[in-house]
Amino acid sequence: MKVLSVGKMTGHRRRGWNIYESIFIIFLVFLTGFILLRSPLFEVRNIKVHGNQLLEEGKIISLSEIATGSNIFKIDLAEAKDKLKLIPLVKEARVTRSLPATIVIVIEERIPVGILPTGEGFIEVDGEGIYLRKASVGTPGLPLVTGVEFSLPSPGDVIVADGLKEALAIINELDADTVAVLSEVNIGYDGQIKLYTMQGVQCRFGLAENIREKGEIFTGLLAELRSALDRVNYIDLSSVDKPVVYYKVD
Repeated sequence: MKVLSVGKMTGHRRRGWNIYESIFIIFLVFLTGFILLRSPLFEVRNIKVHGNQLLEEGKIISLSEIATGSNIFKIDLAEAKDKLKLIPLVKEARVTRSLPATIVIVIEERIPVGILPTGEGFIEVDGEGIYLRKASVGTPGLPLVTGVEFSLPSPGDVIVADGLKEALAIINELDADTVAVLSEVNIGYDGQIKLYTMQGVQCRFGLAENIREKGEIFTGLLAELRSALDRVNYIDLSSVDKPVVYYKVD
């Protein structure tokens, strides 16, 4: 009769217990997965939206196609993000889970800086020249950009037009208080730019260079001439070293 040593018997027991432990662990994994995917505890009950100023929360949730009642682990976060980035006003989006039952959407919006006239009305553009949405003229802080010709693209696409980049550069670099008083930014065929204020004052800005310095001079002159703006014919800033104010001749 063959006698097994104690060491060999112990080894057999260890291997036997390892098999049972593995089966038990696999069972626990499947059970946990089943609970996570089936338990009402992980059904989406809240969808929170942050960062939106221009877009309505309901529209963002609708376009993300995330529905309450869905299992939170079955939500495709990357797909929801891609759908949100199709919105022209959305520059960046982040979608995350907050267990057990909340989806959090964080939006970075594109900010309109100007209005362009088209054959069908007006549109808003951001600082990169992207067509955001239809607009109405006269919105404070959004000057009308004229003198550019372009083919109207689809919302969300970049508008390609000579002079538009220069016009937007001026709007982007001027301080907010100065932009707020502008009614129009006109681009001439030779690249010369003219600004018009809400009070009807014309500023011959020249080329899109030394923008901030010219902007500071322009803002200072508007404040200095506040009581006499109706007598100003135009302000010439084409030479930043020699700003000139021309008055109307009676």
